[in-house]
Amino acid sequence: MKFISFSEDKCVNCYKCIRVCEPKAISVFGNRQENDEIRCISCGECYVACDREGLYIKDKVKEVQKALSSDKKVIASLAPSFPGAFSLNEGKQIVAALKELGFYAVEETAVGADIVINEYEKYTKESERKNLISTSCPATNYLVEKYYPELKEYMIPVVSPMIAHGKMIRKKYGEDVYVVFIGPCIAKKVEAKEEQYTGVIDSVLTFVELKKWFEERSIDLSKVDPMDFDGKGKDKGKLIACRIKLSKEKNKEYEKLVVTGVERCKEILESIKKGELEGLFLEMLSCSGGCIDGTGMPKDATSYHVRKKRVKDYITNSSCSQENQQSEFAGEININKKESAKKVEQHEYSNEQVEGVLKSMGKNKVEDELNCNACGYGTCRELAESILRGSSHVNMCLPFMRSKAESLKNVIFDHSPNAIFMVDFDLIVKEFNPSSEITFNIKADKIKGQRIGNVIDESIFKEVVQTKTNLIGKKIEYSQYGVILIANIIYLKEERILMTIMTDVTSAEKNKEELIRVKENTLNVAQSVIDKQMRVAQEIAGLLGETTAETKVALTKLKDIVVEERGDE
Repeated sequence: MKFISFSEDKCVNCYKCIRVCEPKAISVFGNRQENDEIRCISCGECYVACDREGLYIKDKVKEVQKALSSDKKVIASLAPSFPGAFSLNEGKQIVAALKELGFYAVEETAVGADIVINEYEKYTKESERKNLISTSCPATNYLVEKYYPELKEYMIPVVSPMIAHGKMIRKKYGEDVYVVFIGPCIAKKVEAKEEQYTGVIDSVLTFVELKKWFEERSIDLSKVDPMDFDGKGKDKGKLIACRIKLSKEKNKEYEKLVVTGVERCKEILESIKKGELEGLFLEMLSCSGGCIDGTGMPKDATSYHVRKKRVKDYITNSSCSQENQQSEFAGEININKKESAKKVEQHEYSNEQVEGVLKSMGKNKVEDELNCNACGYGTCRELAESILRGSSHVNMCLPFMRSKAESLKNVIFDHSPNAIFMVDFDLIVKEFNPSSEITFNIKADKIKGQRIGNVIDESIFKEVVQTKTNLIGKKIEYSQYGVILIANIIYLKEERILMTIMTDVTSAEKNKEELIRVKENTLNVAQSVIDKQMRVAQEIAGLLGETTAETKVALTKLKDIVVEERGDE
């Protein structure tokens, strides 16, 4: 089942999740990450490692609240590590708080642990196998079943305390009850959904989810009155939170060994696989501090040692050596465990394939393989194999990307036609590119470490430092260098640097002046033509005026003559 998801909005691609994931079950596609359910052992280490809330687990509280609002009896099975998760004056206060939430009954999962441990003791007495592996931790069960299937013969075929207790609860209260396991283990969410356990555990809550629920309901655990558990386990069952305690009389053939953390578990499984170890009763826990420091524990400042002391104090103060209240149902339940996971196929790639990927990351020789673990993989070759598997990509290699970025940065810095230089807040030059050298006629090694005022006026830089505001698009003429520049000064607060980019617009400005001169000349010529045309027009008009007057006089005289001649007749 898919129990953990990634938030694309909150994930920052820091690869911490991959770094802590021993089976490397996280695939990266571009900027998107996914959990590979086939490879995943459900340990939850990735969830704990992410402090950006980039990973999330589906909240089951609403599911339980819905059951509480129904007519079903909702029974809580509380893991024995609960004192380490909550600040309690008395352990039984947790019972009252859960009943305030609406639970019908609250029992210790230690009830089921008692039955499981009894079965372990019986098995160790009768077994003839070279080694035995306990099966209370689902994450390490998945580790063996998926990655060390040849060692499954050593796994004791007994269900976990959670499953055993769930079955006993149904015998006691009826099959139609709603059973909720509450504990420090994220892997229990997956275990409860295994097909072979259908109908045993209805929902699983982590202590993180329960704590949040208490806070939402404003329930102060330190102030509620204690109430007795409806079902209590013996000391042996409660101690499973710290270790499995086997009777020495019944366990003479095997050396008891506790191994915590997936990395250490893999290490000892490798040794057993090679035949290097025999005669062990191996209790493996995926969390580095065991159940007391499980991945479902609240992410607060409480240390592992404080959690452990709280649990031991609770066991001491609530000692119960008598038979537990439900031992009558022990013989009525089936606690046999079946195989639940399939072997993960391990792809093998040729040396040529791996080296081909390494070369694509600029790793052409062994010395280039830094094995820095920044990508989340222990070695460069592991990353290369993951890339071949389709779970990663070359851009996850930070040294490669940094080299690529620096190379691009250097190309831009060295070959830009713009003058690019950097000064600190004291106006001391830190970087000076070749275009700056040409523009200001000074070599970089002569000005670096000196004040920028030795080259150009400092006033604009002082203004940026004082106002803490970028200066954009200011045109400045430096007549001593015969240039006109457009200056952009960027205020970098964190780096305490002023990054300056100056673009030479001298030619453009000269062209602009020439264009203005041409326009002025054109206007002058146009005005001259207009004036001349006006004069011509006026002269023509004058001539036309004189000609018209003379014509009028001549015609008038002609008219008078004609009139006189008519009079004579």
